[in-house]
Amino acid sequence: MKRELNFSNLRECYFQAVSNSSWAHEGYLVALDFLDDTDLLDEIRRLNNAFGIGVIRLNMKHFMQSEILFSAKERDSLDWETVNRLVAENPDFRDFFR
Repeated sequence: MKRELNFSNLRECYFQAVSNSSWAHEGYLVALDFLDDTDLLDEIRRLNNAFGIGVIRLNMKHFMQSEILFSAKERDSLDWETVNRLVAENPDFRDFFR
């Protein structure tokens, strides 16, 4: 989750989401604020097509008015090597996974 998503931080934020969701069936990048800039949305669309991470605009004041701008693409299989490493290294993830 990011406070702001803009063209200058998009790639860093997006690939952090890619990395953080490598073990999951799907992943989302959630942002509180970003511009409705055509170039920004086109780049998010391109990244979504290439890597499958979805994007949600979170409305903090009216949660139910939050919107999925780009849906995540579900993966066919999990990266079990990464899952096993996370379970071994992170007690919180181990508890979550159980």
